[in-house]
Amino acid sequence: MRGQGRAGTRLSQELTTLRQRIAELEALNAGRERAEKELRRSEATARALLESAAEGIVIVGSDGRIVLANARAAEMFGYPREELTGQTIEVLLPERLRTGHATHRAGYFGEPRVRPMGLGLDLAGRRKDGTEFPVEISLSFVESEDGLLAMAFITDVTERVQLERIARQSEKMAAVGSLAAGIAHEINNPIGVITSRVELILMEAREKGLPPGVTRDLQVIEKHAGRVAKITQGLLSFSRQAPWKLTDTDVNQVVEEALLLVEKQFTKERIALEKNLAAGLPKIAGSPNHLEQVLVNLLTNAREAMVGGGTVLVESRRAHEMIEIRVTDTGPGIPPEVMARIFDPFFTTKDEGTGLGLSISYGIVREHGGTITIESRPGGGSTFVIHLPIRETSTEEGTLHGERADPRHR
Repeated sequence: MRGQGRAGTRLSQELTTLRQRIAELEALNAGRERAEKELRRSEATARALLESAAEGIVIVGSDGRIVLANARAAEMFGYPREELTGQTIEVLLPERLRTGHATHRAGYFGEPRVRPMGLGLDLAGRRKDGTEFPVEISLSFVESEDGLLAMAFITDVTERVQLERIARQSEKMAAVGSLAAGIAHEINNPIGVITSRVELILMEAREKGLPPGVTRDLQVIEKHAGRVAKITQGLLSFSRQAPWKLTDTDVNQVVEEALLLVEKQFTKERIALEKNLAAGLPKIAGSPNHLEQVLVNLLTNAREAMVGGGTVLVESRRAHEMIEIRVTDTGPGIPPEVMARIFDPFFTTKDEGTGLGLSISYGIVREHGGTITIESRPGGGSTFVIHLPIRETSTEEGTLHGERADPRHR
């Protein structure tokens, strides 16, 4: 009996110990479940923050392959997210930068550091369709179970760069415009005298007869005096000295009239003219003749760029509170170094030409309160994009728009 009592006591102690152990395990399990729940909540919060970020975020492993990209990054670069995962980060860079970037990447992982945004670096991203766009990138890093990870925070700065370019161009145009007006006025009078004198001498030559060589020389002088006169008129147009009358203007009608003017020459040179004009567009406060001049100039440039034929598409649509006009050609595209100067006065890549056409067009659009920009890449054609503000109130009586509205006086 005494042995049974001792056995019972041991059994009771073991049961008590077992219950305590079970209780400890249950508490440990509950703690683990709480920890797992907290971990899942933290992961969900981190993922929500990642997905809601206004910046594109790309996380890269030490092998240069993309581990994770948020929705904004996928949208920015035009890739499905699952297609980005596993790709090398260089796929998001222009081809000309890829080799050098691989070296920079290896250096970064060798000596990781936080690099803030906007250190004056001229960076570019490359979309899936091959188009490039300016970006700003800040870098950070984090240690993980799988090793060091780099985090790139990417901002598309296309709009800001475009606005800065427009501001610089406006300042440049204002300065050159003042100079151009002075030069044009100084040249206009003497060239008028030369032209009229040459015309009189040629009339006398026809009546009284002059040696053929002299007549030819006079005709050459007359031709080039006319060219100088044309340049001075361009300078005056560029400097916008004459006031304009702004009226309610139907942009589609202006487009149709511009197309009618160039149609015959386009057909002759085997260039197809296509249009896609949105119906029922609101009117703008504009000068139809000046806007037609802009469109004819853009269409002429497109024609001259497509030696051997091609296609030009003119489109119009409403873009928020603006009317957008797009003139797209299938030409060879424009090199970046030309793009940077394309609206500069007297800049031209043609053998003959004053280099004032696009400058004058730029000035006309700006005087309408609009913008004109260009999208192009070598081998991919070019698109000039015009935005003109919609006029909410009628201008039926017409308003004068001239020197007071000039950007130099604003």
